[in-house]
Amino acid sequence: MKIIQLININLEMKNISIIVYGRFPTEKAYGSHIIDTANGFINNNCNVSVFFSKTSNSKTISTSPEEYYDNTRIKFIEMENYDFTKLFLYNFLPSFVQKIFWTLGAYFWSNTLKNHLDEFDTLWSTNPNLLINHVSSDKTIIYEKHGAGKFAQKYTIKKLSKHKNVYFVGTSKTSYKELAKLSPDNSIYLTNGVNLNSYKKNEPQINNQEINIGYIGMLETYGEDKGVKDAFLELKKIAMDYKFKLTLIGGPQEKVDEIVKEFDDTKIEFFYKYKIPKNKVPEYMNTLDIGIVPYPNEFHMANYASPLKIFEYAAGNAAILASDIKSNLELSETQLGIMYFKADDYDDFREKIINLISDDNLRNSLIENSKISIDNYTLSKRIESLINFCVRSSTG
Repeated sequence: MKIIQLININLEMKNISIIVYGRFPTEKAYGSHIIDTANGFINNNCNVSVFFSKTSNSKTISTSPEEYYDNTRIKFIEMENYDFTKLFLYNFLPSFVQKIFWTLGAYFWSNTLKNHLDEFDTLWSTNPNLLINHVSSDKTIIYEKHGAGKFAQKYTIKKLSKHKNVYFVGTSKTSYKELAKLSPDNSIYLTNGVNLNSYKKNEPQINNQEINIGYIGMLETYGEDKGVKDAFLELKKIAMDYKFKLTLIGGPQEKVDEIVKEFDDTKIEFFYKYKIPKNKVPEYMNTLDIGIVPYPNEFHMANYASPLKIFEYAAGNAAILASDIKSNLELSETQLGIMYFKADDYDDFREKIINLISDDNLRNSLIENSKISIDNYTLSKRIESLINFCVRSSTG
């Protein structure tokens, strides 16, 4: 009987609705993760639609998601929605009032989707308030936790945990443990993954070429600085004794400009860009020899980040230098080629980066470690693990 049920459930998880709220498309890592998740489902023979709300504030990207992400495999469905963030007075409201409006807006907008989800058997979101309206249906509900969450989200997650058709994904061990306390049988820990098909296989840097050190990604998250400027200022000092070039791609633009200006009086070769299409990320990742992840020991980053760029650096054949915050250290079990330095300690950063610059064997050994292990962390395998987990859990 269980075998029959397993087959039925597996067939039912074919039409996936990913629900997002807020500005979409977005240059932030969140947008990339949405596309990666959608592609992971598609690679597992699922049909995927992304439902997003129409926005009209000053930060709205006018380009369509199909064009912005260069992706025609995903069906993007824009739904009409009143965008209160465009109101002049919104920016002057206290932060807690803005959050109340945001939460209510997400809840009521998701409610308008009820008549548009009949053809879908599975709903996925990183916002629990977008799922709670649909929990009483016979659909499979998947919530992926990406942050600590405020009071309203914590309350909603508890309500979700009472339902057997709800499955939880923790992308860090902290988020997984929090979810597993509420729903031990329906929670799974899944790190990020990468689309290996987008990356070419480079050979390690040969001695007579200049080493390229870089960072590709947003320079802040939730308004918190990611330590990139401090790392680049240290690299500026190191460049007095060692020859290398630098790459910086990301945003916000003013922060990139602030860093680049610090190098105006140097002869260091410095390549930089602001926003780049997602499909161009592998091209630039492939140019790096050393990729840095200098995140500070900040609460959200240390506990809830599952740094996508570590997997991207590994796929692009770069040696990785990452701070030893909790979420970065968790990835040591992946066996990828990561060297760690003490978070916020730029003397240690200096020592480790010099070792990587001057020791070709060390650098290339890290790259080889990544080559061996990265096949285990593809987008397809990540979502395959999620689907199999949901199927096994539903059949007992």
